[in-house]
Amino acid sequence: MLDFIGHLHPLIVHLPIGILLLGVLMMVYEHYSKVDLQLPISFAFLVGSISAVMACIAGWILSNSGEYDALLVQKHQWTGISTAVIGLLVYFLKQYRKLLAVILTQLVFITGHYGGTLTHGENYLFNSNENSNKSQVDTIKVEVKKITQTISNGADSLTIETHNVYKEEIAPLLKLRCFNCHSAIKQKNGLRLDGEMFIKKGGKNGKIFVAGNTFKSPLYTSLVLPIDDEKHMPPKGKHQLSQNEILIIERWIKSGASFEDIIDTINNKEVTNNIVAANKIADKNILDDSKLENAKIEIRETKKSSIENNNIKGFEKISSLPNPAAISPAIIDEFKQENIILTNITEGSNFVMANFVNVVPFNKASLQTLKNINTQLVTLKLTNLAIDDNDLKIVADLKNIKKLNLENSLITDDGMAYIKQLSQLEQLNLYGTNISDEGLIQLTSLKNLSQIYLWKTKVTMSGIEQFKKIHPKVTIEIGDFKFEKK
Repeated sequence: MLDFIGHLHPLIVHLPIGILLLGVLMMVYEHYSKVDLQLPISFAFLVGSISAVMACIAGWILSNSGEYDALLVQKHQWTGISTAVIGLLVYFLKQYRKLLAVILTQLVFITGHYGGTLTHGENYLFNSNENSNKSQVDTIKVEVKKITQTISNGADSLTIETHNVYKEEIAPLLKLRCFNCHSAIKQKNGLRLDGEMFIKKGGKNGKIFVAGNTFKSPLYTSLVLPIDDEKHMPPKGKHQLSQNEILIIERWIKSGASFEDIIDTINNKEVTNNIVAANKIADKNILDDSKLENAKIEIRETKKSSIENNNIKGFEKISSLPNPAAISPAIIDEFKQENIILTNITEGSNFVMANFVNVVPFNKASLQTLKNINTQLVTLKLTNLAIDDNDLKIVADLKNIKKLNLENSLITDDGMAYIKQLSQLEQLNLYGTNISDEGLIQLTSLKNLSQIYLWKTKVTMSGIEQFKKIHPKVTIEIGDFKFEKK
């Protein structure tokens, strides 16, 4: 019951704000119009003060949840109490009403500022967007300049300076989308996301990520749940993450959720073209928050596209296939009903990725829906599911598949007879499966194959060496040791 009353605070608190300020406005109107409004003015301050007292009580109960910064709560609490007290004094001490009304107005705005900060983040009311955004634009220009200077060295193939995915991508994204509820100021469900230590610790419901496994990482799964689901984050009504932003989180977790540095190798010519585009973005006089963030995302994406399209792993580009017809709305609805996530690979392309992470419990019949997007599907994620060799018969018919993730499934060597029918396949993840040397050797017929993940399989070093003799251009990753392309 007390929790219910506490959660009424955001609703109740708007009553005294509106009613008390209405009383002040009536005083101003009375002064200039010479109309006697003493009765409605007194009524407004009485009702406003009583509702302020109620808001204080509900706020005090809510503050006991421990989800908010204690010092900020204390400031909000005492300014709120002061507002209620001054409101009552305005009602009773009519001879001092004008002076007290001025003080009351100031207190309402100060209390509102602290409350807004607790709810919406730091500097909610008194934030200087212009100065902040100019500073961020300058930061963007500096970043672009650094990359441009690197390119000017003129190497055919170059290595970008150390790229810390967490600091440069994950941390800014969490700050933008999550800090309102999960930072030093507010810790909903005991969760903070404003530092490595807090992220690793998790919240009241336990850890929020498992390195390498998005399926067991609430930090990711909460983002892709249906928006009406009570566990979906951010909650319905809040600013939702874009597909690109969700993809950033997914890639980070899948790559091991490292807080350390990673080094990427990129192609000089491709980067040069992208940097030209980035400079055009950065040179604009961007002062609007949304435009600024879009610019920052676009620069990150152009930089990232160069890394991905020209990475030493050498995956073929989707553009090698003709663009198929768009998927019909009826088929899209069918996938939504099965909780299968469909994501367009690139803007302006009808090629898609299908992810079964939300198909829980897993229903094998849901695989049949893939037949409806045979031409559009190029990336398929069937991770941590009870997929067996027989299920791969359906996968074998998906002729445009370029990336297939079967990690932690039940497939064996027998299933490779179906996999080898995927002539377009470039990347194959067999992590945590029962494949052995016998199954691996069947994949040598895949001429476009450029990378295989074989961590925690039955494949031996001799089997890998035999495979490399037949297919030397494939990069095979088995954990700490890696066979590179030649």
